[in-house]
This record gives sequence, structure tokens and C-alpha cells, in this order.
Amino acid sequence: MSEKVSRNPRASTDQKASAYFYLGKIYVDQKSFDQALSALNQVTKLSDNEQTAEARYMIAFIYYVQRDLDIAQQLCLNANKESAGYIYWIAKSVILLADILAERGDLFNAQAALEGLIENYDEDQELVSIAKAKLQQLKTRAQASNRLIDESGDDSSFEMEEDEQ
Repeated sequence: MSEKVSRNPRASTDQKASAYFYLGKIYVDQKSFDQALSALNQVTKLSDNEQTAEARYMIAFIYYVQRDLDIAQQLCLNANKESAGYIYWIAKSVILLADILAERGDLFNAQAALEGLIENYDEDQELVSIAKAKLQQLKTRAQASNRLIDESGDDSSFEMEEDEQ
């Protein structure tokens, strides 16, 4: 039905955008990412509502899944201005951005993104819980890779050894 609506010359712009949105979601579920991108990009061209904000997130997610991290990161960074009225989708984009940064080895900025989200977002507790869990994983990962911890396990202070010459 969505295909029929999207091609119907009598359908309004909003109806076409909604039809493309549902087509995009179906294609994402089917992992037909090229078709999904085509449909979701139509949504972003035809409308500016909550479906558009979700479409922007899904586009970034597709690029992430396809391993095009540069485009996915840029789309996540753009979410704040492009989807300003839809805080849920901005929060989802921040979590995806943290995943991208962590995957790239930028643990510091990934943690900062999640901490900022946790401090400033309380609209959806499920997203906050996801952010907290991911933040804990990042901290554990950073702790495991930190070579500056002394042997006692107390990372609050260090002692420098003097070289004997």
C-alpha cells in the first residue's frame, strides 16, 4: 500500500512522506539498506516532523551498519540542529554517536557524549538505561587499557621511580 500511495499523483506531500517512511522501515527490517536509504531520503526531502527525525536516525544507523563511520558520525552530529524538536531522536543519535566514537577508539569523547546525555535527558528511562550501560562498558574498557594504574590497583596516585645511572 505504501508503494501505491508514494506513486499516487493525488496523494499529498505528507501522505507521500509517510508512505516512504513506512517503506523505509520495512526495507530496514528486511536489511535491504539501499532501498531503505532511497525511501528514507525521500522522507527527509518531503517533510519535517517526527517521522523525519526518525528517518534521519535510521539513515545514520544504516551507514553505521554498512561501516561508513564518517557519514554516520556526521549525520549523528547534524541531528541536534536538524531534529531539534524531537529530543528522543536526538538522544538516540547521541547513543549511536558514542558507539561510533568508541569503535574508532575515541573513548574519551564517547564517554563525554553519554555522560552529557545522562545528565541532560530524562524523557525516556529506557534510553537513559542504555546510555548508562554503554557508559559503564566504556569505563571498563578504558580502565582495562589504562597502563598508568599502579600495581596495588589504586589509581588515585602514582609513584615515579628514579632511574639509576
